[in-house]
Amino acid sequence: MGTIMEELLRQHRDAEAMLVKLAAGVGRVQREGASGAGVLDDLGDLRREIHGEVLSHFREEEQALFPVLGRHIDSASGPIAMLMEEHAIFRQLELQFEEAVAALEAGFRDGWEEKVCDAADSIARLLPAHIEKEESVLFPMAEDVLSADEWEHVRRLWREALAAVLPA
Repeated sequence: MGTIMEELLRQHRDAEAMLVKLAAGVGRVQREGASGAGVLDDLGDLRREIHGEVLSHFREEEQALFPVLGRHIDSASGPIAMLMEEHAIFRQLELQFEEAVAALEAGFRDGWEEKVCDAADSIARLLPAHIEKEESVLFPMAEDVLSADEWEHVRRLWREALAAVLPA
């Protein structure tokens, strides 16, 4: 892994690529319905990708970067609090998307295609602005105020966060 900042930026680019796939998946649901060839497989792949974003990127920020940066800036209000609130909203949207995809996989159609599209649209509206806030406000702030020792502390916390979920 490169620097923490390089990794966070790489994860953002991955999330942006996931949004492109999400838009394509929603388009297929709208055109073909859940019974279209491969649509459910694509939705299942998207569900796993979105879930992975929540598990990795948010966890690493919340358990590594935010606590150390929070020693310098108020984490009860301001950028950290706002981003944490958006993480919570994103988690709810991710659960809505998962539930709707699971219902479609189970054969339910009444309203579930619309719920998949609604959750995906909400994710697609939230995530780009969230990424922009992190890259234009939070990350530059972290680069300005964190010392080399603090970045090393972030790296240790990051490794601990990864170790808590990765198989040994």
